[in-house]
Amino acid sequence: MILQYLGFAGLALLVIAWIPQSLQNFKEKGKNLNLKFVMLYLFGSAFLAAHAYFIGDLVFMALNSLAALIALSNACIIVFYWKKRRK
Repeated sequence: MILQYLGFAGLALLVIAWIPQSLQNFKEKGKNLNLKFVMLYLFGSAFLAAHAYFIGDLVFMALNSLAALIALSNACIIVFYWKKRRK
């Protein structure tokens, strides 16, 4: 049981670590994150979440699901502002 708590603590720290980067990405209108990196991160996290689901690992399923959602939100910010800059 203690290992699961350690896993959830690590999950929380990694998700919290993405918050400042995501806020900066929003403030700078998607200019400082590479869309290719974000898309690779998104799909990698989604595939790892699916893998964790099938092996029954709640911690890694939650972590990678949240990482995929964060990457998706960053991708949306990048694409939204990229389209606005093109107009």
